[in-house]
Amino acid sequence: MLDIIIFIISILVVIKGADITTDSAIKIAKQHGISEFLIGLTIVALGTSLPELASSLTAVSLGTPELAVSNILGSNIANIGLVLGIAAILFSKCIRCNVLKKDIYFLMFSVIATIVAFMDYMLTFTEGMLFIAIYLTYITWSIRSHKKTKKRKTEPAKVNDMILLIVGLSALTIGASYLISSGIGILTALGISKSAFGFIFIAVGTSLPELTASLMAMKKRHHSLAIGNIIGSNLFNTFVVFGAMAGMRAIPVVKTFYVTAMPILVILTLLLYMSIERKKLTRFDGMIFLLLYIVSIIRVF
Repeated sequence: MLDIIIFIISILVVIKGADITTDSAIKIAKQHGISEFLIGLTIVALGTSLPELASSLTAVSLGTPELAVSNILGSNIANIGLVLGIAAILFSKCIRCNVLKKDIYFLMFSVIATIVAFMDYMLTFTEGMLFIAIYLTYITWSIRSHKKTKKRKTEPAKVNDMILLIVGLSALTIGASYLISSGIGILTALGISKSAFGFIFIAVGTSLPELTASLMAMKKRHHSLAIGNIIGSNLFNTFVVFGAMAGMRAIPVVKTFYVTAMPILVILTLLLYMSIERKKLTRFDGMIFLLLYIVSIIRVF
């Protein structure tokens, strides 16, 4: 019972930490005239993906890397299937996908890179460092491609925003630590496999910041911000979080979980590509996304 209470409180702390981090980061970034999509792709994606980073690194440090892997793959599937699925169902009449093809191509490349890296069911230190290098190269290119031609006048970042950023990051780190430790206690008591628990419960918990941020952005018609957040979060999870995990130790992958979850992520990414080709998301797209997410939970559980 105590583990359940700690788990719920930890999720709330992680979500609030992500909210504070994201809000303060956006305020700081806007002072430098960065485009809406780029803010979503980088700053917001970074802020909403920090729970995945903190919880996954904590899981690896506690000797449960399979929990970390299922968390990341589960989060990537939840970002498209759950987050965009709900957003498309609620806001299908007004969603427009003005995304450069190179961005969605890179998202597809990230899925292929994951498949190749995990073919031997192990992510090595070298592969992890390569993942991080690829991400840094992409972000550098992205900033050059998306930055506005007309820059706003830059202003010094406010001290309050910087303090809030630190507070948010601290809440994320502490909350993630308790999230994992209590989660391990729950799965042990219930007899649930670590992969299934990470994929379903922890992945959904750490994806709630993406869900909240994207729905708020969609509601305010900041479509590019919301979609940039999802694409950026999945890229960050794949290249940075997996890379950082492999930097700590070689990461094993449970074969049955990988074979079960990976096809769903491939299908969801291809469907997102098709939606972006049409430059809009429909309610039917959202229903398919959500259905595939439900199927993934059933298959893993």
